[in-house]
Amino acid sequence: MDSSTKTAPIRLNRVSPACWRVTFDNPPLNLMGPEFVQRFRDIMNALETDAAVKVVIFESAVEGFFLNHSDFLAKLEDLTGIPQGPTGLEAWPDILVRLTRAPVVSIALIRGRATGNGSELALACDMTFVSREKAIVSQWKWCRPRRRRWAHGTTAPTHGTGPRPGSASRFRRHTRR
Repeated sequence: MDSSTKTAPIRLNRVSPACWRVTFDNPPLNLMGPEFVQRFRDIMNALETDAAVKVVIFESAVEGFFLNHSDFLAKLEDLTGIPQGPTGLEAWPDILVRLTRAPVVSIALIRGRATGNGSELALACDMTFVSREKAIVSQWKWCRPRRRRWAHGTTAPTHGTGPRPGSASRFRRHTRR
């Protein structure tokens, strides 16, 4: 696809002065890259400075995906080169903290997979509505193996390395459902 015809990975639609819709459109998986983060930061700046806006709705234009984790094929320097935000945090955590403090009602509409950054955004919103049929919300983290000490001083892994489900996997146990 020619870069001149490529659409922005995130779009802002001012439905009315009081209601804005933010649409994620970075097919095929809605991955979050440097351009996405910079555009999201611009939207957050506008949200914080426009006194007329009361509600912001986050949704996806990509079927089956709300927002996934970072685009690992993007240049790391492009993402780490984004300056820290007003909270003093790195770009993405800064956006999430600012969203939780924003003087607007924030709503996430999830009709697909919300993994990593997508689940973090859903947690930062005031309300989240999910589709029973299509929504998958998860937070993956990379763990080092636990090691058991043997009597002769060597160690052996008790669990393998790799991604493991985070606290969301224990949600049913905590809510007793």
